[in-house]
Amino acid sequence: MNSEYLISTSYESEERAKSVLPLEGKEDVSNILNLDLKSTQFSIESGDKDYFANEKFDWILTLKSANGSYFNRESVSKYFDNKWRKKYNYPWLYCIPRGETKWTYLNSSENKSNEFTKVALGWKLYDPLEDPPIIYNEKTLKEYKISTSKIAKKLKSNEISENYTTEQAAKKSRELSGYIPKNNQYAIIVLKAEKEFEGKEIWDVMMSLGLDWGDMDLFHWNNDFEYGDDQLMSVWTSTDPGYFFPEEIAVGRVQTDDLIFGFNIPRSIAPDQVLKSMYRATQYAQSRLGGEILNENGHPFDIEIEKIKVNTIVKTLNDKFITPGMGDALYLFQ
Repeated sequence: MNSEYLISTSYESEERAKSVLPLEGKEDVSNILNLDLKSTQFSIESGDKDYFANEKFDWILTLKSANGSYFNRESVSKYFDNKWRKKYNYPWLYCIPRGETKWTYLNSSENKSNEFTKVALGWKLYDPLEDPPIIYNEKTLKEYKISTSKIAKKLKSNEISENYTTEQAAKKSRELSGYIPKNNQYAIIVLKAEKEFEGKEIWDVMMSLGLDWGDMDLFHWNNDFEYGDDQLMSVWTSTDPGYFFPEEIAVGRVQTDDLIFGFNIPRSIAPDQVLKSMYRATQYAQSRLGGEILNENGHPFDIEIEKIKVNTIVKTLNDKFITPGMGDALYLFQ
């Protein structure tokens, strides 16, 4: 089996799948998956916005040009080059181009300006995608600030500011190192096979539910709303390789020990509703395929216990003024 991922558009994925398998199931039970969202629940984020660091969760050093002068792209790129950025853990570089008022990425292909009124560096104070995530201490951040200040002088910056002191930033990094892992949780339902599930039967169940096959070679309940994560729910398997190739399913070479239904709770726009729909989808799959519905620890699944888990995480987010599925939640949790 070819185990390499293929990078493709949703259209290309659909064309690839339908060349070997039907995209409609024997039944239409897509009504099982539904959300009842009131638009007033969410504030749509404007597309006309700064492309900038998160001032609540990043440490930001901002350089301002001297009166009547501008930072030059060549000089900024020279001093904050890849060697320097590697040494200081790759901060993001931002700028306000001459004649503009909004921040943007300095190295964006859309940023054609060669002169800037401000330049900023942003460090994510806890990044769950790092392995392992860095927990910054005050000594390290002071070293970063000293080096940045030296470069600021070379760039003839007359002002350098920070959103947090090094002490405050180190404290925030420690707080996030506990808060993010504790709440970066998935709602998981496992349909465990009594005997292996056949790939073609799995495919038909997924199509009957109205799921799409695509990103990462998994089945998804895609999010068509203007806010929230790209997927509302995904389906994968613990059977190697963990994902599904339609070409392999079509020729009968896919059998799995289970199906795993899941979604990231803090990234979901409606965790309680998605959980209920996901449970109904799992029950439908069980009615077609057989098997036992379990939780992620292999014990019989209890929807009420899972609701408590979801609601606890939602409350913890809300206590920090973070709305599940919206800006800060999508920024913090991966």
